[in-house]
Amino acid sequence: MMEVREVYNPLAFSTECHQDYPAPTPTKFSTSPRTMSTASNQAASLRRLFTDIGYSYKPLLQSDASYWEPFHAWMLDTLAPKCSWSPKQLVELEHSAGSLSERIYPYATMHIKHLFAKVTAIAIIIDDSIEDQVIYEDIVQFSHRVYLGVEQPNGLLALYHASIKELSDAYGNDAVVRGLAVVPWINFIDACLIEKDIFTQAVEASAVGKIPGGPIKNFEGLALKFPHYLRSKNGLGEAYAAGIFQTTDGQNLPVKKYIRAVPDMSFFFEAMNDLLSFHKEELAGETYNLIHLRTRALSSSGVHGSGISGEWTLYDTFGLLCDELVEATRRIDGLLRVEECERKARGESELNDLDEVDVALAKQWRGWRDGYISWHFECRRYKLDSMRTAVFGDALP
Repeated sequence: MMEVREVYNPLAFSTECHQDYPAPTPTKFSTSPRTMSTASNQAASLRRLFTDIGYSYKPLLQSDASYWEPFHAWMLDTLAPKCSWSPKQLVELEHSAGSLSERIYPYATMHIKHLFAKVTAIAIIIDDSIEDQVIYEDIVQFSHRVYLGVEQPNGLLALYHASIKELSDAYGNDAVVRGLAVVPWINFIDACLIEKDIFTQAVEASAVGKIPGGPIKNFEGLALKFPHYLRSKNGLGEAYAAGIFQTTDGQNLPVKKYIRAVPDMSFFFEAMNDLLSFHKEELAGETYNLIHLRTRALSSSGVHGSGISGEWTLYDTFGLLCDELVEATRRIDGLLRVEECERKARGESELNDLDEVDVALAKQWRGWRDGYISWHFECRRYKLDSMRTAVFGDALP
């Protein structure tokens, strides 16, 4: 029997790791004036966003070894043999995928948490493997094989398919919730393929001095909705939102109580990630993400922005996304009557038209949304050490 850590603490920002893995190399951050100025603007926008939505940071005081030990064993014994990732990469993957599920589903059973942690870990590897020509050929056929009910020849994709089936079993009592929880993981594969095709097209066009769209004038400006379309395909917001409403195998919260909030919940999941991963992506020089794509589209369409010549800028898009998130969160809170439910839970209200289901929905949504934000600031993947200080100051998580 392999040895596992007695306690795994995802909030410990040290390089201490389990003996089966080498310690990750500490990240070096850029301190150029441009980067620091951009980070300052981002921090100001994030402070306003968190204040406006009533974000409340609650530290995860103690990690649960009964959750982490089985997940760690699965990472080593089941996932690692089916991928080519190094031990160092697997350390970071375990930290990212495992802590996400633990953070956003504070009221869920171990079974539900493990299902989402496993499928998240595999999806991250698949996304990273899209440039590998061998696995790419199998990825192209993944959805087709799912629909035909035939075996996936690639071991990693077979494990992914098996994990999706487990999710379907867990959410099998309600067709609507099952669709929310399962279908996006299949669409995610197709979205990875779309991204690869479009990115390859852009690179090839640039190499010969051409621009995407060829003779079409204002190519990106005419495709204003495309950045959101692509993000909805690869963002998996619906799948993670489904986990809010069935945290145990026996829980059955009526779909009619929350279904109208699902589009905004999906947007919240995807857009919050876009905001909180943007710092990392700017440090890495990445330009193929929602904020960059949407900036180019809005700029090309002639929208007035804060640039020196009135052009639309990345900072304008970042701020716009913050505003849209505030509006989306308020709509969700209103539909779920979050403020009223929280007052009732504290014994400060005697409203008779709120029942235990309403209170559970509000509590599970609040835990999901606040846990999701906190996870980004705690997760090494997003390199937010300096940003945490800029955003929270003395109230540092």
